[in-house]
Amino acid sequence: MHRVRLAATAAIIVAFIGAPPAVAAPPDVDSTRLKQLVTVEGITEHQQALQNIADLNGGTRYTRTPGYTASAAYVKATLEKAGYDVRYEMFNMPEWRETAAPVLQQVSPTSKSYVAGSAADDDSPSVDFIAFEHSPTTSLTNVKVVPTDDIVITSPGGTTSGCEMSDFPAATNGSVSLIQRGTCGFTQKLDNAVEAGAVGVILFNEGDTAGRRNALFRSASSGYPLPAVLSSFAVGQELYNAYEAGQNPTVNLTTNGVDEEKLYPNVVAETKRGDANHMVLLGAHLDSVPAGPGVNDDGSGTAFQLELAEQLAKAGTPPRNKIRFLWFGGEEDGLVGSQYYAAHLSDAEVARTDMMLDTDMIASPNFARLVYDGDGSTFGSELAGPAGSGVIERVLTDYWSERGMASETIPFDGRSDYVGFINRGIPAGGVFAGAEAHKTAEQVAKYGGVLGEQLDPCYHEDCDTYSTVTGQPPASTMETYSTNPVLAQQQADSLNGNALRSLEQFKNTLVHAVWYFARVKNAFPSETIAVNAKKAERSYQFKHQGHERIGDR
Repeated sequence: MHRVRLAATAAIIVAFIGAPPAVAAPPDVDSTRLKQLVTVEGITEHQQALQNIADLNGGTRYTRTPGYTASAAYVKATLEKAGYDVRYEMFNMPEWRETAAPVLQQVSPTSKSYVAGSAADDDSPSVDFIAFEHSPTTSLTNVKVVPTDDIVITSPGGTTSGCEMSDFPAATNGSVSLIQRGTCGFTQKLDNAVEAGAVGVILFNEGDTAGRRNALFRSASSGYPLPAVLSSFAVGQELYNAYEAGQNPTVNLTTNGVDEEKLYPNVVAETKRGDANHMVLLGAHLDSVPAGPGVNDDGSGTAFQLELAEQLAKAGTPPRNKIRFLWFGGEEDGLVGSQYYAAHLSDAEVARTDMMLDTDMIASPNFARLVYDGDGSTFGSELAGPAGSGVIERVLTDYWSERGMASETIPFDGRSDYVGFINRGIPAGGVFAGAEAHKTAEQVAKYGGVLGEQLDPCYHEDCDTYSTVTGQPPASTMETYSTNPVLAQQQADSLNGNALRSLEQFKNTLVHAVWYFARVKNAFPSETIAVNAKKAERSYQFKHQGHERIGDR
């Protein structure tokens, strides 16, 4: 835990308690002292603790592992020591069990049985298809196969098959939908098939020049209602060509699985003081991917929120609005913990919630200063947040611009925990240092860094560690490594300390935004929340669920 010298603390507390603002002036939102309290050193101490937890638990803090349980216990204990009342709120992330091998048989125009695989056969050339995780126990007999639009044989990469509802012809209703991999998330394609009236899904690998040809094991959403398999490119090509030749292919399709309830904790704490009718929510995800400890994704947001909570507990001036800190599990499995939490908020709780600020990934080594486009002015109204989200965007971008620091907007694309709150009509926003996207020349001019490399070279890898955040990524993570290891080492060396610079810049704008919304009484007119709540009967549809890798699409 980070400690501040007593003399400094006393001076800061005196400053916080200083004379109240003039009545005619806006509320005091000067965040200077709080930014001094919340330090990079304090954040990285918590990141070191998360690394230690992963080291003791097989190198991961993934939700279904003891590393996640230990992470939740650490957050809870840290907050309790700081004086917070902390609670676990359990969410259900079912565990899928395959009870028998799936079946896929072509009935017409040719009688043929395909070779089934299981999770252990992921990306194996020796099997033809594998059932999606969370597929139910369901059997279809002699059902016609109907492809989506936008299938490309052979694909150059990046097909959009099944990404839009318009991709599904009317004949999909009552049929098995044939969908090609590419561009958007598997879950989006599968969910669209349900909405289009399909009774089953064959999603086939893309067959592009990058070698996407084998059957894969991937996950559908929990409780997915249709039998769904992910086949090799060859299987999809065969069925698609038969359809295009007017041969009206039909199949038998069976999956055998059951979802069993498994409960995991979200961690919830809030300031003791502040108006509970104006709740400010901060959300980070506590889990990592199975491959690594997740010290940036999202150990950085987790650690920032812990450091902020600790320092707020010391500060003399209370927030006018209550601040609730949230740490979610299951983000890497499709935003499970946050969507469960948001969906189970009562209408009265939603009405008392002013906004949600997402703190997912703020220590990327090759970072860019990215802010969610709350008002849709850049990416269109269909990707805007609920009314009020533009206010959050402006507070974040104005903070940087007033200091001569460039930033850029990104869309609400469904890749982080804000989704469940947007779906309840709650204004949302946040900042993002970047994941698997490659840095452009324009971004290098704005932020420095390495052209053409990922904003986080260790994104979803085992090198997302404390040593990467406090030092640099390994040269082997640079995309130039296979052809020019000397250049790769030079690029990695140039990023030394860059993640810490990212932390410094992002923590300051986040602290300012939190303090702004915690001190301003009418940042969001009450009628805005009421209107949003009425509109929230529909859910926002996004291309991605969770911070998926390119390989998960």
